[in-house]
Amino acid sequence: MKRYWFAIMDENYEDLGAAIPDGSNKQTAVNRAKRWMQENGITTAQLQVNSMITDSLLEFIDIEI
Repeated sequence: MKRYWFAIMDENYEDLGAAIPDGSNKQTAVNRAKRWMQENGITTAQLQVNSMITDSLLEFIDIEI
């Protein structure tokens, strides 16, 4: 069951438009975000983790390549 939806944000908390699939595993989302960042030349970003049930923000995960 999918529990989270994800968005990649820049330092100004603006969505970078990456297509990270909804899911139940945060590490899989981090790995996909890193791949997307490498393909698009982005070195630092935050992965926003949101609840599918409550539609609320749960956490930010800082990502650096």
